[in-house]
Amino acid sequence: MNIARLIIASTYIFSGLQKANLNFIESDFPWMVQPITNLFPRLASPLHLLGMSAPFIQVGFGVGLLTKKYRRASLVLAVSMHVFILTMFGPLGHAWNSIIWPWTATMAVLDIVLFSSDEEFTLREIFWTKGNPYQVMVILLFALLPFLSFFNLWDSYLSAALYSGNLTEAEIYASDVGRDALPEAVKARLVHTSPNTNVLNIQRWAAEDLNVMPYPETRVYKQITSNVCQQARDPTQIILIVRERRMFRSKPEVGYRCRDL
Repeated sequence: MNIARLIIASTYIFSGLQKANLNFIESDFPWMVQPITNLFPRLASPLHLLGMSAPFIQVGFGVGLLTKKYRRASLVLAVSMHVFILTMFGPLGHAWNSIIWPWTATMAVLDIVLFSSDEEFTLREIFWTKGNPYQVMVILLFALLPFLSFFNLWDSYLSAALYSGNLTEAEIYASDVGRDALPEAVKARLVHTSPNTNVLNIQRWAAEDLNVMPYPETRVYKQITSNVCQQARDPTQIILIVRERRMFRSKPEVGYRCRDL
C-alpha cells in the first residue's frame, strides 16, 4: 500500500512540476477550459489565474497526501482535479481523447482507497526500503529518474508530463509533389497551409486514428516519418520538423529529411 501511495504522490508532484511553464499557462490550460469560457467569457481571467497556480496546487497536494496533517485537504483537491478533468475532456466538454477518461476516474478511486482510510503511515515508511529491492526500484523509477526529464535525459511520458505543455511535438511537411506521391490514407491527413506547403500534424493524426496521443519523443516521430517516407514515391519532397520542449535544455527546432531517418 505504501509503495502504491508513493507512485500516486510522485505522479502528482512531477505532473505539477512539468506544468510550470508558459506553454501550459498560456496555451494548454486556456484550451482545456474552453468549455467554460465559451459559455461564460467573464470567467476567463479567474481561470487564467487558476492556470497559473495549477502547477503549484498539484505539487502541494501531491506532497500533502504524504503528510498526516494535510492529507484530508489534499485528498479533496486531488479528487476534485480529476472530476474537473473528466468534465473538461468528457462528453460535456471537449469530448476529446476518451482513452484518458477511465484512467482519470481510476486515479480518483485510487486516491480514496489509498489516502482516506484510518490506517496510519508515515513519510519514512513510504521511502524507507527495509531492504526491499522492489521498493528501491519504484523509488528510482517514480521519485528520482523523472527529474532527468527536465534536462531532456528521460522520457516525458515516464515523468508524468501528459497535457503539461512541456512535450516534444512534430509535424511532417510535404511539397505539392510530395503530397501527390503519398498514399491516399496519408495524403488525406495533410493540410495545405501555404503555396507548395502541406502539413501533417502527427499529434492530431494519432488522436483521430488511435484515440491516443503519440509517444512524444524524437526517436518515435522519426520512426513514424520513416514509415511515411517508405510509402512515398518521391521521399525527397518530405521533411520532419521536431520541436523539443523541456524545462531546461530544450533543443531548437530541427528538420530531418527522409535520408536522415
